[in-house]
Amino acid sequence: MKRRAISYNSKVPFYKNKYFYKKQLNQVIYVLTILVILLVMKRLNYSVSNNIIGIINKGINHEFSIKEDGKKIWGYAKKLSNVSKKAVEVFNIKSTVKYPPPIDGKIYKTFGETINIKGNNSFNEGIDIIPEENKEPVAISDGVVTKIEDKGNKGYFIYVSHENMDTVYGYLTKVYVKEKDTIETGDILGTLGTNKDGNKYLRFEVWVKGKPVNPIDYIVMK
Repeated sequence: MKRRAISYNSKVPFYKNKYFYKKQLNQVIYVLTILVILLVMKRLNYSVSNNIIGIINKGINHEFSIKEDGKKIWGYAKKLSNVSKKAVEVFNIKSTVKYPPPIDGKIYKTFGETINIKGNNSFNEGIDIIPEENKEPVAISDGVVTKIEDKGNKGYFIYVSHENMDTVYGYLTKVYVKEKDTIETGDILGTLGTNKDGNKYLRFEVWVKGKPVNPIDYIVMK
């Protein structure tokens, strides 16, 4: 009986140490996972990430709880994933969200730097689309009309503000909306006209954070 008691007692510290180290290892993995999530959210630069950083800063002044504070951070992480439904970029990876085209047709002029007949360089802030038929351009997403500009022989230009971008629809002879109108995806905006080049096509631009971006990255062309 005495030998068995000694054998049993000698195993107790072993199992306690094994359980202790396993628990510590799990906590380390948990913390590393949280740190990775924080780095991603810091890169996204959303206001939600500031709240999470605040939790960490607050934790400096009290004993950090893996269970309680971990739940808070995970909750904010899930909220962030919902907010970024139409995120523009993550680690320089472009958004895969695509919108319907403003009009069916073929691209006449592409986005970016071009050289005209005289050899001068110019930068095209959008794309020009020649319609397949005599169709009217439509809004690619819900938004608000912020401005309607008459550019003379270039026709009317309609500016629309969306949740995550701004769009411009140009070379129109007629407009069917007015400033401050709330529009929905597919709403007809106007009628195409003739610009100074004598070609009937739509000028379409996409702006993100005040800078022009390639509309092809945002719409699905046939």
